[in-house]
Amino acid sequence: MQTARPEGATRFDPQGHRMGPLGTLAAQATLGLAMFWNFQVIGGLFLPPTLGLLPLLMAIGTILLAPKSVLMQLPVSISVLAIVGICTASIAWSIDTGPTALILRGWIPGVVATAIVAGLLPQKEFMQAMLWVVRIAIVVTVIALAVDPTTRVHLDPDPNVPPYPGWHGFFPHKNIMTPFLCVGVATVMIFDENPTLRWGTLGMIGVLMVGSTSATGLSAGFLVAIGIAWLRIYQNSQREDLRTSTVFFAASALGFLGVAVGAVASLATLTSAYGKDLTFSGRTFIWEASITAIGQRPILGHGIGALFFFEDVSRETDRFWREVGFKNSHAHNGPLDLMLQIGVIGMVVYAVLWFGVLRTGWQSLGKKPDLAVWVISIMFAQLFIALSENVLLGGFLGILVAMKVLLIKRESALFAPPASEMTRWV
Repeated sequence: MQTARPEGATRFDPQGHRMGPLGTLAAQATLGLAMFWNFQVIGGLFLPPTLGLLPLLMAIGTILLAPKSVLMQLPVSISVLAIVGICTASIAWSIDTGPTALILRGWIPGVVATAIVAGLLPQKEFMQAMLWVVRIAIVVTVIALAVDPTTRVHLDPDPNVPPYPGWHGFFPHKNIMTPFLCVGVATVMIFDENPTLRWGTLGMIGVLMVGSTSATGLSAGFLVAIGIAWLRIYQNSQREDLRTSTVFFAASALGFLGVAVGAVASLATLTSAYGKDLTFSGRTFIWEASITAIGQRPILGHGIGALFFFEDVSRETDRFWREVGFKNSHAHNGPLDLMLQIGVIGMVVYAVLWFGVLRTGWQSLGKKPDLAVWVISIMFAQLFIALSENVLLGGFLGILVAMKVLLIKRESALFAPPASEMTRWV
């Protein structure tokens, strides 16, 4: 069976769609730097925020190394451009432009750089880089825990609150480290082909998770592992028989619903087991104040990072903290935090991107099985963590953008597109 040749296309060597050794190394190094910076792997060292521009500069340099055939295959996504655009534009209506500019300069370049690298590298080489990012981050964190006692406890901004236990290494907080480690669990379980490295890395992730004392992070890590196992079983059932896969999916859905109903019915017991009360350590007070603040600026929000800046506190921030009863650095809920920063419009744009990636990932279970399992398992872990943490922007936005690009790009075309056109997928 022969593949029809598109009009205006010519045959090409598939190797021509690769970056070459130098370009590949540059792209992988760019991805590593962007992930380290946006997930704040060394954020506790308080490096200058302007260093956040470095991944974008490296990505531009990588583009210059890319063959024309690779550049012609770069996908373009309107939803990706829209979320990056509205986050950047929020400086125009921010209640405090100083912190907004500071934060945007810190992670928007990394998000853009990640999107570029995902478009330039084949999936295998992208995931090789992700594996090394996870391994190096673990080594750096272990070294931090060994040499610096403050990386094994948390110092509250309020001097009246005593330090409390929780490993975080050079990550600023355990609830920043553990979501990154959840990405690591999925990446290692699915793409690490070396059994020794795979189980050694997963073992170290488990140790760091337990040492962090983060119930949310540890639960999310288990959710990733369970999600991967479920998706693998579902993939196998699809290969066997459509009826089998339908029955398995329906039974799983009923089981999940039963667990959810049981969790709600036993909420007091569960929160006690997690060392929380029914206010979830004061989070319900933050959520109430967040809803009030959203109502004050519902359409466009307060601007990226503008409402929770600890220096030169704005009137809005002071009012928010007085309503909550204590100082807090974010809304402790992903959707609420997103609406506080970029409003309902930003939330809609993000939802279009998020659900679009999830839909494409599900549709790709047969065509790109490993990538699809990686995408879906991480997204559901992110959704779980977002119930109590702000994990929709920053490093996770970079991951989401990379997922979008990897899912929509074509890596196995037999023909090059006409030289005058760029292939686009939205």
